[in-house]
Amino acid sequence: MIDKEKLNQLLANTGDMALKRRARRILEELSPKKGEKILDVGCGDGFYLHFLSNLGEFKLVGLDNNPLALVSAKKNLKGKKIKLVEGDIFKMPFADNNFDKIICSEVLEHLKDDLAGLKELKRVLKPRGILMVSAPNHNYPFFWDPVNWILERIFKTHIKSGFWAGIWNQHLRLYKPLEIKNVVEKAGFRVEKLESLTFWCLPFNHNLLHLAARVLYGGKLSGQLASVVSKYETKTKRPFLVSFAFWVVNTIDKLNDIWIPKNRGVGVFVKAYK
Repeated sequence: MIDKEKLNQLLANTGDMALKRRARRILEELSPKKGEKILDVGCGDGFYLHFLSNLGEFKLVGLDNNPLALVSAKKNLKGKKIKLVEGDIFKMPFADNNFDKIICSEVLEHLKDDLAGLKELKRVLKPRGILMVSAPNHNYPFFWDPVNWILERIFKTHIKSGFWAGIWNQHLRLYKPLEIKNVVEKAGFRVEKLESLTFWCLPFNHNLLHLAARVLYGGKLSGQLASVVSKYETKTKRPFLVSFAFWVVNTIDKLNDIWIPKNRGVGVFVKAYK
């Protein structure tokens, strides 16, 4: 079982409420046991690997096809015994029935053939192994991305790239909950849980996150301030304005614990078994 208090401490500096909420659901439902071999496919800069390495003793592997992302992951996971592999999800360099559990978070929406990617995940997952999937929800709330919400409903289109692409930026598709459930089942998995996550949010939330990422990763913050807002740190002593910003988004996010409309939200979460 995941130590929830420890997990909350690790997530304290995650300012993206949608990311924070889905990370909590994925890690809680993953419920890894000591010694289990876990793959994070599309590991990016090592976010989930970082958390898992601080929550127990597991055999962790990260796969990504972007060498620059793996450079960042290596930096963020410095000193940890985690194997990072550059590779393609459609032809992974792993044996059949190799992993106890797999995380595939915010990956399928980028793939030309999501079904083929899922079938390859099934190949390397052990029998009765667990797959955790998250992807952007096509039933996203108006406030998350007002520009594309209006464009899709009135003009049947959306902005595909750039700052105003919002939730569609770099994505080939978004998923309605039943759509992602169907493709996961078609790949041969048994879906146990299907949830929509994060409905209540700030206006233009996706654009605000994009802007914050530009500032943080563009080197425009001092080293000390960057550390204070880094999702890889657990510091809670922040300047007043930063603390106020965290308070605002956390307060709004608490509404998601009270009620969200069925099948509506920023993301879709799936727990499935092989």
